[in-house]
Amino acid sequence: MIPTFTVSDIFVMMQTLNTKTLIGFSDPFIGCSKEQVEKEWEKTYKKLHELELVRFSNGEIDLEEGFANALWIMSRTNLTVEILLDGEKKSLFYFSKNNVVECSQEADKTYTLYMHGAPSDTWNNVIYPRMLAGVDKQKVYSQEKVFVPTSYYNEWIRKGSGIDERKLVQFNKNGDLKEMSKLLNHSIKNKIHNNRLIIFYKEHNDWAIEGLHVLTSTTSNWTFEMINENNVELLVGKQSSSIEIVAEILDVLRRVQNQHEQIL
Repeated sequence: MIPTFTVSDIFVMMQTLNTKTLIGFSDPFIGCSKEQVEKEWEKTYKKLHELELVRFSNGEIDLEEGFANALWIMSRTNLTVEILLDGEKKSLFYFSKNNVVECSQEADKTYTLYMHGAPSDTWNNVIYPRMLAGVDKQKVYSQEKVFVPTSYYNEWIRKGSGIDERKLVQFNKNGDLKEMSKLLNHSIKNKIHNNRLIIFYKEHNDWAIEGLHVLTSTTSNWTFEMINENNVELLVGKQSSSIEIVAEILDVLRRVQNQHEQIL
């Protein structure tokens, strides 16, 4: 049976390696007392010992080699990919030059660690297939773009419809907003999957973000590029063919490759 880890387990392991930043998780120990934190450390190391992932020898900690390699990649990576499938199933991919560690969220909110092969193989065999779930040949009815605040988009996806065209007027000065709102609303009503890809990468010692949402439906498919305009998080949406969806994902990756520091 593959072991799973709580967020507390993961933070204990990362703190052991003096990790500065762990993308994808909030610190579970904020607001905890010193005694509470020490209890969590004790519980985590007991669990790891029972799983034979850690040994104690002469007062020192000895991690199982494969487990140690996975933790080291997570702790020191300069590039992390998060995919969120239908707003529920989250996976984080921590990249190194030779391998990628996947931290996959389970139904009970615990996480399972998987070690994948080379970054290119992980993109081609793991990330792309998941992001392209539900993508089928659908007609593209319009080449226009529509600008949608991320918060509105997430709300409408949760509800399954209900686009309020009036809320979009200030963000869309050109084009046929009425027609685009109608098309998008129809696609949301007939949604198959709503998947999100975010790439976090180091740029001049700071973390930068590139991202894309992919909406598939029985009527048309959409891509939404993530942008920030005047401190407002916006999605630039357009109807896309299956080939264009693949191209949009590749464009996000190319932009990151052109900017981020060399991994490790």
